[in-house]
Amino acid sequence: MYLSRIQLTPALLEQTQLGRLLRRDSYGMHQLLWDLFPDGQYLFREENSREQQNTVQSWPLFYALSHKPPSENSPLFRVDSKPFQPKLHNGDRLSFHLRANPTVAKRQEGKKNSARHDVVMDAKYQHLLQHCFENGVVTEGDVYLEQHLGQQKQRRTLRNNLDRKQLQQKLLSLPAFKEHARREAFMQEQQQKADLAAVNWLEKKAEAGGFELEQTQATGYLWHSLSTVKQKRNAGYSSMDYQGVLRVTDTNTFVSQLNKGFGPAKRFGCGLMLIRPM
Repeated sequence: MYLSRIQLTPALLEQTQLGRLLRRDSYGMHQLLWDLFPDGQYLFREENSREQQNTVQSWPLFYALSHKPPSENSPLFRVDSKPFQPKLHNGDRLSFHLRANPTVAKRQEGKKNSARHDVVMDAKYQHLLQHCFENGVVTEGDVYLEQHLGQQKQRRTLRNNLDRKQLQQKLLSLPAFKEHARREAFMQEQQQKADLAAVNWLEKKAEAGGFELEQTQATGYLWHSLSTVKQKRNAGYSSMDYQGVLRVTDTNTFVSQLNKGFGPAKRFGCGLMLIRPM
C-alpha cells in the first residue's frame, strides 16, 4: 500500500481563475484525482492547505491510500508518495482521524432491498417518531407496514408516505410543547440521540475491524448535494468527521480494514482513516 499527499501544482495555483474554479467544484476535483489511480483501488480524504501547511490561500490538499503508487506525471498535481507498511502490535494505542459516511440499512415500502439511510437523520427521525407515538400524533400502524412471512416471522417496513417536517410541526404545536423550554429540551435531546448514533456506528465498525475506541468525537456533520437543477432531486451524501484514540486488538484485521476503508461514499472522499502512534 502507498500513502500519498497530493496538491495542485504551483504553476496551476498561479493561474488564479482556474485555481478558484477547481476549488469551487469539489466533485470536478475528485474526478481529476481519479486519473492518478487508473485501477480505481484507492481511498482519499480532502483537506485544505491553510490548515495543514499554514499557506496564505486555502487550496485543496488530498491524502490518498492506494494499492499502487499514483501516476507522478500529472500536469495538474504534485504527488508525494511513500510505502504504507505500519508496524503494529495488539495493544498499540493510536490517534486517528476519519471522515466517513455513516449509514444504516432500513427496509422501505415499495423497495425490494433495504435502502441506506443517514445515521444522524435516522436517529433524529426515530426520536421524533417516539414522541409522536407517546403524544398520539401517529400510531405505529401509520408508520410501519407489518408483513407476515410464515412460521411466526414478521418483517417491519417503513412506509414512504410520511412527511417528517409535517410530523414535527404537528408534535411541536401540541400544548405540551408550547413552552420554549420544552421545545428546546426536545431539540437538545434529539441532537444527543443523533450524536450517540454517529459514535455507535463507528463502535460497530471497531468490533469487526480489529480495534477498540478509547476516546471518540464525532463532529462536522455535513450534507454534500450532488443534485443539479435538471435533476430536481435530493441526491447527495453526508459526512461526519471522527477523531480520537483507539487501541488495536487484532493487528491483521485492523490493517485489512484500513486498506478497505470505512463505510460507503468512498469515491467522494469518505472512508480513509489516518493514524498516528501515541
